[in-house]
Amino acid sequence: MAQGPRKLNYFLAIQITDKEIKQNIRAIQETIQARDGSLSSRMESIETLHLTLGLYYFDDARIVSKCKAALDRFQTRLRSENFVPPRLTVSKLGHFNDKVLFAALDDNEGLEDLKILTDNVRGSLSRDGIRTTDDRFSPHVTICKIPKRNSQTIDPSCYDGMQSTYFGRQTIESIQLCSMQKPKTESGYYHIDHEIRFY
Repeated sequence: MAQGPRKLNYFLAIQITDKEIKQNIRAIQETIQARDGSLSSRMESIETLHLTLGLYYFDDARIVSKCKAALDRFQTRLRSENFVPPRLTVSKLGHFNDKVLFAALDDNEGLEDLKILTDNVRGSLSRDGIRTTDDRFSPHVTICKIPKRNSQTIDPSCYDGMQSTYFGRQTIESIQLCSMQKPKTESGYYHIDHEIRFY
């Protein structure tokens, strides 16, 4: 009997913790909902805001443990190199085919440093046989998302006049290994299986 496609169950994340960014995203969500109430259920929860560094499928606990160990080794390497966490500027709106509305990152030194960090952590895991399912890296903070199978789209008029919004700045505090399937925490954020902190 043929098996269906494997369902992704883990991802590497950078959590958005900056209060200004959260407040500004919430304000835009409220404006969009006022303009189109049908999008209310499509808003990303403020508590779950994050940047995705990689998507993964782990079929047993041993792979999860292997990933944790690889992340710890990566953290040790960064410390030996006196790693300075990037500071990201979140500004302007972008979208993917009118199905996903997101806050974008400024194309500056912080973004370049993030890309290097992402390449390095993904490469470190890959050398241990832990490979991401997505080759491209398009860092963004999702604001509103409509499932691909749904015919609905996000009309640009819903966020007209807000395309150049400045959201704030986020210093990368850690990289988290988050579960897509385990219950979220009391705060509303994803279950964190493992975390390497930079402070």
